[in-house]
Amino acid sequence: MDTTALSDADTARRRLKRHLISWATGTPLDPPAPAPATGTHTLVLADAAHLAAATAAGLAGPDTLVLVPGLPGEVPDGAAAYDGSLTEPGGEFSNGQDFFLQTHSYAASPFMTVFGPTVVRVFDEHDHAAFLADADRALTDGVFPEFLVTSSVLLADPDALGGGHDPADGPALRLYADPDGRVSLSPTGAVLGTVDDTLDTLTARHADLTHGAAGTGRALPPGTLASTRADRPHLPRYLAAVTALRSLMARGVTGLRVSGFGARLTPGLAATGAAADLTDPGLPIVLHRAEEGREEAYAVAGHRLFALDVRAARALECLLATGGDAAGLVPAEDLARTVALLDRHGVDLRLPLPAAA
Repeated sequence: MDTTALSDADTARRRLKRHLISWATGTPLDPPAPAPATGTHTLVLADAAHLAAATAAGLAGPDTLVLVPGLPGEVPDGAAAYDGSLTEPGGEFSNGQDFFLQTHSYAASPFMTVFGPTVVRVFDEHDHAAFLADADRALTDGVFPEFLVTSSVLLADPDALGGGHDPADGPALRLYADPDGRVSLSPTGAVLGTVDDTLDTLTARHADLTHGAAGTGRALPPGTLASTRADRPHLPRYLAAVTALRSLMARGVTGLRVSGFGARLTPGLAATGAAADLTDPGLPIVLHRAEEGREEAYAVAGHRLFALDVRAARALECLLATGGDAAGLVPAEDLARTVALLDRHGVDLRLPLPAAA
């Protein structure tokens, strides 16, 4: 057995997966990678005929992963071949060997079986309405769509769906060129130009977009995300909660409730109406579950996961919900102990907190 060939194939597969995750979600590569000297990190072409123009314009450089439709051995040097589609509802992408990625439309996803890595995408207003209905149900009832928190499923362009504009996203991170050579960040995103445009030109046009148009401009009417965000300020927090649930599910932790979505862990907190945390996706998320007479709690802060005892979890959710003024909701010693815990782990809540004991 040629172990070198296996190692090379494994390395290529891991690179492909991390680039596809970044390309579909608009999030930086994980683990991070330095920006290419020229070109974007990931470029997906719908037609191999556009590779020469994209390269000449500086969209594809030596460090760019360029995905081109075709069979291995048929695509130009420096590009990776793929079969199938990354842009059609029900499509399946393959690297021609052993990696497959399905694409589902959002509205159809509850009725589809997930066999492996899957991207769920909002393709139109019908999909968007289903997405909003799920977010509303999560807020009122605490019920999150099962398919969306499955560890093998990714929601495409989540920041755009929350009406945001992630500074980490842009033409330097990812690009898609459609069959006509029109270039956007995402298959459903606003058109920024063509494969003949330079990266600087595309970046300048991207900077003029607002309210998620970079990810959904071809799928939703102008202004839809802005009005949606105004009516539902909890959307970014909902998306952060989905990510947290998916992360814990990947670790085998299921049956969790998310603080602020349908319920609170602390008795009496919900009755106060305190909900400062629901409009700030950057704050830690408190999750909990009770089964067989035992309670467990967790906090997700960015990419970090903490297991908490229930008293600390209650203190933390009260601090988050009230904007730092949790006196009277939980014992003072629990607040002090929780603040000290946050200090030790370098978690900054950006809130006026009581002094750590």
